[in-house]
Amino acid sequence: MSKYHVVIPCAGIGSRFGSVIPKQYSQLAGKTVLDWTLEAFLGISAISSLTVIYSATDDLISDYIQKFPSVQFLPVGGNSRAESVFNGLKALDVSNEDWILVHDAARCCIDSRDIHSLIEALTDGDIGGILATPATDTIKKVDPASNLVVATIDRNLIYQAQTPQMFKYRDLINALSHVKLDLITDEASAIELAGMAVKIVAARYPNFKITYAPDLELAEFILSRRIIN
Repeated sequence: MSKYHVVIPCAGIGSRFGSVIPKQYSQLAGKTVLDWTLEAFLGISAISSLTVIYSATDDLISDYIQKFPSVQFLPVGGNSRAESVFNGLKALDVSNEDWILVHDAARCCIDSRDIHSLIEALTDGDIGGILATPATDTIKKVDPASNLVVATIDRNLIYQAQTPQMFKYRDLINALSHVKLDLITDEASAIELAGMAVKIVAARYPNFKITYAPDLELAEFILSRRIIN
């Protein structure tokens, strides 16, 4: 029977965040971003293992290693997100048929109900998939040279990719081994380039990635309300 393993790349420096510390270590609602992210997955009994991929030069991770003894921490972070994930996959002791769920450390608002929905939607087949939200605004295609609109795209065809992104171990490691890792921004892109299908599972709850400092305020509001409820 296939198992489920979560991989969280946590080696980024968050250059757009504008802080002296990486965004995953920022405080909100009494915990850090990484605390919230890890706890979301640790509360799901179907998950067999949880692995954090961090940079060998990260001197802030030691507290988390002590705080989360059931989590595996691997200092194999690379120069890009995809490289970190690939390095982590190579270090895992899992079956080719096991499912890998890759999740951004900075998506701390992930709701356990969406994680369950993703697993339930994919577990009976071989096709992997991702959490995503349908576009709600009008989408414009722009000429980058002139910054002029060249087309309006049917928003019913557009989804904003999120994480977790869930694929069979054999498919994901094979796909990542055949691409330029510095050009890949998510696992689904590598799977697509390998000619494999990717299923969309619509997210029902807020799951944005903290990118800029003001994002912390919205995340704190969401998580604080979740504590109350």
